Amino acid sequence: MKRPSTEARREDIADAVLRVVRRDGIGAASVRTVADEAALSTGSLRHFFGSQAELLLFAMELITARTRDRFARIDYTGDLRVDIRTFVEQFLPLDDDRRGEMDVWQAFVTAARIDPALAAVRDRTDREVAEHYRRAVEVLADAGLLVAGASVDVEAMRLHALVDGLAAHAINHPNRVGPDDLHAALDAHFAELFAAPGSVR
Repeated sequence: MKRPSTEARREDIADAVLRVVRRDGIGAASVRTVADEAALSTGSLRHFFGSQAELLLFAMELITARTRDRFARIDYTGDLRVDIRTFVEQFLPLDDDRRGEMDVWQAFVTAARIDPALAAVRDRTDREVAEHYRRAVEVLADAGLLVAGASVDVEAMRLHALVDGLAAHAINHPNRVGPDDLHAALDAHFAELFAAPGSVR
């Protein structure tokens, strides 16, 4: 039987971190609890990660890498109205995978307030996402699909803020804000944003 690579083992351990963080909070993600979750001894875990800080940083980086991979797998249709909707939905907890990912990301962002290494990942990821939003709105503008007089910079920031806010509401208040509510909010926003109003779902 082929033994898993070191990188695969590190990802397995990082997945254990994500499970612990989602279930018990980031404060519970010690080397010992993560080792227990991954069915490893603490000594074996330290072979892959020398400290809790290194372990948490890798887990946070793994979330960003998986998000990039998800973007790369999007099968765009060429209909810009549909495609931007598909794009922004990647940032909303519309299924269990995205809900778990965003739940854990929120915990990491909170921890980043006092951890410079995590803050660097948070800030880099935010810049990348902001640029994606700007580019998406810019493409719409170039195609003449934005409402007259709309500013690319302002609309990109507004869309970014809307989606972040919707995601936070859905993660923190799942009994009040569900997938149908998220879709309805996007419908309303895009009806105002597009030159020819209407739902693109």
